[in-house]
Amino acid sequence: MQRPKGNDVRRATFDGPPELAAFFRNGRLETIPAARERRQALLAHVAERFATGREYGEDEVNRILQGVHADHATLRRYLIDAGLLRRDHGVYRRA
Repeated sequence: MQRPKGNDVRRATFDGPPELAAFFRNGRLETIPAARERRQALLAHVAERFATGREYGEDEVNRILQGVHADHATLRRYLIDAGLLRRDHGVYRRA
C-alpha cells in the first residue's frame, strides 16, 4: 500500500481552492506565493475572512491575519495593495 503524497493529503484536508492547498499546512499559510497570479488567488481566499460592509480596526485585522500566517503585516499590505482591503484612518473594510 502506497502512502499518499503530501500535497494530495493537503488538498484533501484544505478548506479552500485546491490549487492553494500546497501553500497551507494544518490550516495555516506556510509561504506566500512569489508568482503574482497565485498570490492574487491566495489573497482573494484570505480576504474572504473579512465580511463585506463591516469595519475593522487594525488590531482586529492583525488578529485575523495572525490566524493565517505569522507575518500578518505583509499579508495586510498585500491585501491593501491588491485592492481587496481598504484602509482609511486606521479603519479597514473589505473592498
